[in-house]
Amino acid sequence: MRIEWATDDDYALIASWLKPLSPAAAMTADTREFLTPAKVKAANEDGNVRFFMALTSDGERVGAVNYRPVNSSGSYSLGGVVGDWKKWSRGYGAEAFGLVVEHLFNGLNAHRVEFSTASYNKETLKILTKGGFVLEGVLRDYHFLDGMYYDRTVWSILREEFEEYAAANAEHFPVIDAISAEDKRKARELLGEYLANDPPTSLRDFDRRSGRVRSY
Repeated sequence: MRIEWATDDDYALIASWLKPLSPAAAMTADTREFLTPAKVKAANEDGNVRFFMALTSDGERVGAVNYRPVNSSGSYSLGGVVGDWKKWSRGYGAEAFGLVVEHLFNGLNAHRVEFSTASYNKETLKILTKGGFVLEGVLRDYHFLDGMYYDRTVWSILREEFEEYAAANAEHFPVIDAISAEDKRKARELLGEYLANDPPTSLRDFDRRSGRVRSY
C-alpha cells in the first residue's frame, strides 16, 4: 500500500465514491453531501483539504484519505474512504490512514490529529480503537441513517502518543524516513571533515560584524 497526491484524473473517482446513496457515503455519514469533481479539485487546490489516493501494491486506486488544518497551527483533521464496499475489511483503510498520520507528524510537524466518525462505522472504529487514538467525546444523535439517529464519536492523537505508539509497533508499522539514516550520517561526516580544517565560516568574523556601528 502507498499514498500519492491526487491528480485531475482522481477527482471524478473520489466524487463517484461519495455520491448520494452510495455505501461509502452512508459509512462516512456524507449522505446529504453532493460532491462534484470540480468541488473536490477546488478543495484540494486551494488548501482547504488535501487529498491523497490510496494505492495497492499493484497500483489499483482503492480509496482516498484527506486532511485539513484546523484552529491553531499544528492541528489537523482527517477524513477518508475506501471506495468499493467489496474491498472493505481488507486493511486498505487502516494502512492508508496510518501513512497520512505519519506524514502529518513526521512531515508537517503536527501536534494533534483528530478524526470524527459515526458510532455505526465499524470499519473506522476498528482502526481508531487500535491505533493509539483517544476518545475525546460523543456528540449525541448527530447522524440520521436508516430511520434512526446515531451518535458521532470524536477521537484524537497527540504527538507524544503517536511517538509512543510508533515505537511500540515499529515491527508491524515501520516509519519510513524521507531521507535515509545512512545518507544523514554521511552528510554529518562531510560537514565534520570540512569543519576539522578550520574553514571560513560565519563565526570567524563574528566579533567584527557584531561590533559594527551604524554609519548614520
